[in-house]
Amino acid sequence: MSSPLLVTQQSQDASLPTWVEKKELEALVKQISEFRKIESLRWKWETQLAEPALCVHIQVLVADNKKRQVSYLIKSPETVPVGLKLPRTGDFSTERHMFEVVLPALEELYQNSDRIVHFGPPVIQAKLKSSHIYGDYILNKGYSVANGLKGLSVTAMEGVLSKLAAYHAGTAAYIAKTPGKIRELPKLRENSKSDEETAELKSLYQLRFHESLRSNDARQYEDKVKSFQKYVKSGTEILDSKTSFNVILNGSCWPNNLLLQVDAFGNVKDTLFSGFHTAQYGPAVYDLFSSLLTAPAEKSSRFDGYVKFYHDQLIENLNLLKFLGKKPSLTDLQLDLLKYGHWAFETATEILPIVLSDFGNNDIEELFRNPVFGEQIRELLPWMENRGYFEED
Repeated sequence: MSSPLLVTQQSQDASLPTWVEKKELEALVKQISEFRKIESLRWKWETQLAEPALCVHIQVLVADNKKRQVSYLIKSPETVPVGLKLPRTGDFSTERHMFEVVLPALEELYQNSDRIVHFGPPVIQAKLKSSHIYGDYILNKGYSVANGLKGLSVTAMEGVLSKLAAYHAGTAAYIAKTPGKIRELPKLRENSKSDEETAELKSLYQLRFHESLRSNDARQYEDKVKSFQKYVKSGTEILDSKTSFNVILNGSCWPNNLLLQVDAFGNVKDTLFSGFHTAQYGPAVYDLFSSLLTAPAEKSSRFDGYVKFYHDQLIENLNLLKFLGKKPSLTDLQLDLLKYGHWAFETATEILPIVLSDFGNNDIEELFRNPVFGEQIRELLPWMENRGYFEED
């Protein structure tokens, strides 16, 4: 086949990104049963995802002159020139390892316990060895990104927390079975090449947040926020995690990284994580803070109920997988939440404003002027203060 992608591609831009391997795309398409030729191609950036990816829709001709559309989501180690950069450290090689090694191992653990469970979109392997990840474009198969200004309902959150608990239990069992696997993943807060850039971005977000307190009618917190920001930045809040319940974290448990399949009654049939770019090994409550302070419509009022629901699901899955390690009690989780309370502050001030905005907007200042964020931060600041998540030890 003679490079039909160059001739038939359709998009607002003149050509596909230069890093796209056309031979790989052709190899994928040729795997379609009774494939004849490529009719057309169009593409777009999926900026609503936590890690923007390239979506490619290809119309092909198969036997009997029938037309069929196939769609792929392509993740690349190349820098994506769209969307707002997140103040989080991530690595493409980590995501590749998660999709190609860890997730299949987790699914096998559950299959051996007579349960079918999936944690991410299916990965399609190209015949050629690739430097990219080709995933099934699951957004046209009944799944949608969980993000929304109103937040998720109680039933939707229970669906999300059920899958998060299954994922955490699976990773705990995976590490317990093969402890050496920990070395294949970065540890939370572990130094990396991008740490300096990430630290600068976090500082910018914290500066803009502090500047926004007056406009968001929370000026009474200016001094306390400034002091706590210095405390967190100094690194004195980093504590020993050996006594915590540690798992392979997704690291990005906010709505833009969650894909939901919902039935006609609004119940969540399935939840998938769209990416694992920030997967790390560390205390499970890191993911719990990330999800509970960004995804639900009711954050502070239902927080304890959601933690209890997650814990029940976690223990159920650990028992299913015959996990022999120490299972955390509900009190253990609550103590970890208090121990790492600064993660609540970071999530509420660095991730929540992004979740509540246009994810493709590159104006950081606008994030903190959003009246929806103002309303939520006025609720969360006193709540975090009352729970001790906002204290300097």
